[in-house]
Amino acid sequence: MGWASGSELAESVWKAVRAFVPVEERRKVAVSIVRAFEDHDCDTLDEAATLIADADLPEYRILDTAS
Repeated sequence: MGWASGSELAESVWKAVRAFVPVEERRKVAVSIVRAFEDHDCDTLDEAATLIADADLPEYRILDTAS
């Protein structure tokens, strides 16, 4: 599997388990998933929109350059 598919896999995993993770624990679990994928050289996680939004990591935030 090329890591172009890594973000799709990460997003699929997160969507499958998200409803079972208590809201107050979502950020912690999402960050753990992101870090696990990064540890295996996945560098397309910005495409895993729900996972990245829930992880709320500064390195994945898009700066608003229009203002």
